[in-house]
Amino acid sequence: MKTNMKRKMFMGIGSFMIPVPQFVSTKGLEKGVCGAKAKAEKLSEEERKVHHFIVEKMAVAKQPITAEIVGEELGIQVDRVERIIDKLEDLKTFLYRSDGKGINWAYPLSLENTGHKMAASTGERFFAA
Repeated sequence: MKTNMKRKMFMGIGSFMIPVPQFVSTKGLEKGVCGAKAKAEKLSEEERKVHHFIVEKMAVAKQPITAEIVGEELGIQVDRVERIIDKLEDLKTFLYRSDGKGINWAYPLSLENTGHKMAASTGERFFAA
């Protein structure tokens, strides 16, 4: 059975996904969108490029992504990549390094089992951050 998930919000509790009524989710969605836009506006094109690369690479690599990998593949000096990663991590929305080196999650992906599985239209499977 397929469910149309478009325009529906769910809350994860343990291994269960519970639908959130629209009148409740609309207020939270508006607040979340405003916060995400404010943080996204602080990013340069280069910072966005690094974030998008990390997300795409994580979906395929299935291992933490390091500044060295990003720098090598995007042709950006590693020290510049490290500053960008630090900024993205400081914004507490875009990515996280649990060991301080390899990126474990980059919104919306996580390499750790969050209990919420996702699949891309291209077939990659991963956990939601």
